[in-house]
Amino acid sequence: MILDLYILRRFTLWLAISVIALWLIAIVVDLIESIDIFIDHEALIHQILYYYIFRSPYWIILTLPTASMLAALLSLTGLSRRGEITAMKAAGISLQRILFPVFGFSLVLSGIGVLFTEFVVPEATYQYNSTRDNIRSYSRSDGSRRQVLLQDINGQLIYARSYDHTRQQAHSVLWEHRPHGVIRERATAKQLEWRDRRWTMVNGNRYLLVNDQLQATTFDTLTLSSLKLTPVDFARQQKKPEEMNFSELQSYINRAIANGEDATRHIVDLHLKISFPLTCFAIVLIIAPIAANAQSSNRATSFGIGVIVCFLLYSSVKAGQALGWNAIISPWQGAWLPNMIFITSALIIIRKAHS
Repeated sequence: MILDLYILRRFTLWLAISVIALWLIAIVVDLIESIDIFIDHEALIHQILYYYIFRSPYWIILTLPTASMLAALLSLTGLSRRGEITAMKAAGISLQRILFPVFGFSLVLSGIGVLFTEFVVPEATYQYNSTRDNIRSYSRSDGSRRQVLLQDINGQLIYARSYDHTRQQAHSVLWEHRPHGVIRERATAKQLEWRDRRWTMVNGNRYLLVNDQLQATTFDTLTLSSLKLTPVDFARQQKKPEEMNFSELQSYINRAIANGEDATRHIVDLHLKISFPLTCFAIVLIIAPIAANAQSSNRATSFGIGVIVCFLLYSSVKAGQALGWNAIISPWQGAWLPNMIFITSALIIIRKAHS
């Protein structure tokens, strides 16, 4: 137990240092790229601060596998260089047992990464995109918006080219009722107004499918009493798939499939919400035995191998994602195949490592 805590303390120390270092590098690189945008749009200090606060969770989860790799390399090569790994083996402790606390913590870290991806990253990404759009003047602070697309209960869908939140009016509006994914009723209008706590379409056309016969009528006003959306829903910036947690993205996918849309990309991204954080465990499984067997003469070599393995891991994740997106392989394979390959390779390395 004392030996486990000693190894784990060194690993977590280097992990914290690596996370902070990679986070600072990400901020510096992004600041270099974005400084012109901040200047051109006269961004305020608090906007820039919020911009980086809300972007940080994404950067942390993105670089966590690299941080895990660096922590395993720096902590274990240090032990190996000072002969501590050799002393442990001489005492009859196998390499697998020496690395057990590192493996266990990396698995826990992957679980924390899954929870972080589920509960922190989506909301932070939503706030980051909102802050970025405000800086670039893509949206108005009063809640007015362009290109509004909303779904409501009972298969209702409404689209508006623009929405004026001050007047609570939408313009160039399309409303559809599509129970079970089949369009039964549609209405188009020049305007949609909030009257007496209900939405009313003004000056439009209504199309109703009755017994497979299409009936078309015109109207001056049409009250959408079944529509439960409120002006707050119209003013609220709608979430993008990357801003959704697992359940929200799953619901989004189900609606897209029901509407006859291709949701393959979103299914791949749904699986990646779980599979990508687990790359921390996969990369530590490979790197730890290499680092533990490194001697002072080949420390640079082991570090180079670690960088190559990290590069291959990220490349395989992106390649799997692209293959899944393009339906060359199934969505779950696109998300999970890189992890499966790396974990299998790591188990082979561990088995062949000298105890």
